Amino acid sequence: MAILNDGINGGFTGKVGSVIGYQLNGKWIIKGLPKPSKKNKIGSQKQKVCRQRFTVMQNFLSAVIGYIKIGFNLERKARMITAHNAAKSYNMLHAFDDNNEIDYTKIVLTYGDLVGAENPQHFIDDVGLHFTWSEQHLTPYERQSDQVMVLAYNAKNNTAYCLFSGSRRSSGKETLPNKSLEKGSDYHTWISFIADDRMNISMSTYVGCITYE
Repeated sequence: MAILNDGINGGFTGKVGSVIGYQLNGKWIIKGLPKPSKKNKIGSQKQKVCRQRFTVMQNFLSAVIGYIKIGFNLERKARMITAHNAAKSYNMLHAFDDNNEIDYTKIVLTYGDLVGAENPQHFIDDVGLHFTWSEQHLTPYERQSDQVMVLAYNAKNNTAYCLFSGSRRSSGKETLPNKSLEKGSDYHTWISFIADDRMNISMSTYVGCITYE
């Protein structure tokens, strides 16, 4: 919409169709809008790569959205953005390889400064996917009551299985029941710790990829 100045015979400010009007040094200027560039519509190679990465990351994060809502909640508050955007921002920057594919070893699902898992391991059997970690003599003692969070991600069907409030850090173990898992599938796994009051959380640790045979 444009606004007429000084009546029908005066100049105008604003946009009318494909032109814009404005006043410059006491004179009324009418200027045609630039035509959209075909190159910009198609996108440069760099833009295509960025769009491809964005789509791939969006697809992955959609599968783990519940986990990152908890995992990036403190970062969300600190930066005043959504947890999803905080997770996307970090992983877009750090978690792609030279082939523009996700490097799962660099994915971060929880973000904080709480002590993480020491020597995390996993194995799978007919009961489920088992996680273990070494005993940690931490101070203050309350850290032993931190709860574990674990996640297993099936890239083949873009599905995640997780526990948000698992066993205590002091227990040294947790299990995802096999009723959630599909035989013949590979699972990327992560482990984190979160404080009882949810006011502190560790950086997630990538445990590895395991096959449920």
